[in-house]
Amino acid sequence: MSWLAVEKARDLHERHPDMNIPVDMERLAEAEGCELVSWPFLEPVKEVKQGRWIGIASGLGPRERRHLIAHALAHHLLHCGNQLSFHQCQQGQPVKQEREAEACAAHILMPSEELAGVITMPVWELADYFDVPEELARQRINEFATEEEKERWNEAYDDYPVP
Repeated sequence: MSWLAVEKARDLHERHPDMNIPVDMERLAEAEGCELVSWPFLEPVKEVKQGRWIGIASGLGPRERRHLIAHALAHHLLHCGNQLSFHQCQQGQPVKQEREAEACAAHILMPSEELAGVITMPVWELADYFDVPEELARQRINEFATEEEKERWNEAYDDYPVP
């Protein structure tokens, strides 16, 4: 897991301390200088980031839309250039930048401090609480958890099995 992805998400939360859970991704992206555009992309394209523009496929559900905006904003914070996301096509071995953006997006949408207070919830309930796709909630507590978080969760909840 990329420490830079976690740091960028933390920095973002520090710049915007008034954010509530669930994070208003449209407001946050605009506050960071990005402009959102809904676009009738053809499958499998769901999100494109070019410069300060974030294109999001029209017709997405609110959770997926928030997730993709967070993912594009993460690219904006982490990487130079333009990114095109074929979200469903990158399930096997995602490229490094996609994995970093996904980790950053998970930390933007599910910040460590807030997650610590609800970590004992089942994954589906965490997804509801943070208003994110269930798979992203699962990744956040397993693949994208920092070592500090895992240690803290294990100490606080002896029966919490963090991989």
